[in-house]
Amino acid sequence: MSHGLEHGTGLEAFRRHRHDVLNQLQIVRALIQMNRADRAIAAIDRLAEWLQSLGRVQQAVLPSAEPMVWTLASCPHVVVADILVEEAPEGEAVEQWISFLTELEERLALVGRPLRMKLRVTAKTLRVEWDAHDLEVADWQARYPRIYFARG
Repeated sequence: MSHGLEHGTGLEAFRRHRHDVLNQLQIVRALIQMNRADRAIAAIDRLAEWLQSLGRVQQAVLPSAEPMVWTLASCPHVVVADILVEEAPEGEAVEQWISFLTELEERLALVGRPLRMKLRVTAKTLRVEWDAHDLEVADWQARYPRIYFARG
């Protein structure tokens, strides 16, 4: 699945976001039909946490960083627990962010688990901090030099 604003319109990004939310709701419905209320509640909690994290990002970024918000809106396994924006990102930093999130979402979707992260954003770099021990910081740093990765 393609993420971010690669197709050039906010409408396309919104379509993908709507699709992801509807998929999550269908999962909840199926779990309820299977009398798995505990798992349905957990799925609702995950969806709510993801949507709340999008709200945190939307409130923190400037309009010029819209591609960041739309990219995250297409990544239901990525939860932003904290974000600090010092300056709006630009150019290559945004491009690497979109590529990074696309790759990360694909990996997380394969194993079916969310990843909580903290973000610090400047015009030239992004700092991503996570506790996941199965995602090697050095591997990501080599592929995305405009993004600084750390364990936190």
